[in-house]
Amino acid sequence: MKKLISTGAIKNIALVGISKNAGKTSLLNSILKDFPRLSRAVMSTGIDGESEDRVFKTPKPQVHLYRGDMFCCDADTLSLHGSSVSVLHSSRYSGRKLYLAKAEADLDTQITGPSALRYQREMIDMMHRLGAKKVFVDGSLDRKSIALDDSIDALILAIGASFGSPEQIIGEILRLIILRDIPVVKLSGYRYKRLKQSRTILVQAGERWQDTGIASLINNEKKVLELLDKNPRALFVPTSFTDFLYEKLSRAMARPDFQLILRHPECMKLNIGNLKKLQKHTKLNCLIPFKLAAFALNSTATGRDPISADRFREDIRTAFPQETFYDIMEI
Repeated sequence: MKKLISTGAIKNIALVGISKNAGKTSLLNSILKDFPRLSRAVMSTGIDGESEDRVFKTPKPQVHLYRGDMFCCDADTLSLHGSSVSVLHSSRYSGRKLYLAKAEADLDTQITGPSALRYQREMIDMMHRLGAKKVFVDGSLDRKSIALDDSIDALILAIGASFGSPEQIIGEILRLIILRDIPVVKLSGYRYKRLKQSRTILVQAGERWQDTGIASLINNEKKVLELLDKNPRALFVPTSFTDFLYEKLSRAMARPDFQLILRHPECMKLNIGNLKKLQKHTKLNCLIPFKLAAFALNSTATGRDPISADRFREDIRTAFPQETFYDIMEI
């Protein structure tokens, strides 16, 4: 974790959770506490740092900032802090005015950010222009989220006991590790750019890529099967690939010389069993890698019976001896 946070080349880090109440805010607070000398900024793709959980009404930690930290907030949060903050910049996004502020004293706060990906990128760029060397984004594992955009240099995954049983948590970690390890496709710069800009399914016949005009696999399974019957070299899919689609299409994709290229590994919405079978029978590649760089454990389970932190850590670390798992309380 220390190497990841301290590396200068890693400028934008997203914190994502395996589920709701996974402990992202506690993780962020641990990082801010343990790396005080960073010139840093924080933002969220939603609203984080609320004083209580909206569903269970249990207390939640606010984001604890230190003097000099930059953060994104709305007008209500800004007014609460008065002279404890100074305004560096303000912008309006989709009718909502947001502020970049600097903490003039240590404080507990909420953070927020724009909801649209385009504006999230702009906010991160502005934070850097205003002096932040490192930007931390409280994000989510969603293929439309900034957390999975190629502007993010690394992801830290918060693994909370709220997800489910130890077996379910281990299965989900394994699924994410498989996605992390899907290799980036090797293409020329021109072809890479073409695929990345495409919002429709592309098919490669010979050396040429053709636009199918199909925006999604969903409800277009028959058309895609007709394409696959012609034994193409590769198929580029910029949208979700689900278990339902797997059952319809996997047999036609089960060729060792066939390449399925995903925009991002998280487009693959398969259960662990189907993911393993697809990986075995089809060559998988992606355009944007799943930059999962670290794991942080949180044994607290909001809305569930508490479990032993020691047992929680031991079960996961035993299941994945080749990976490093940091406990939020150990960072």
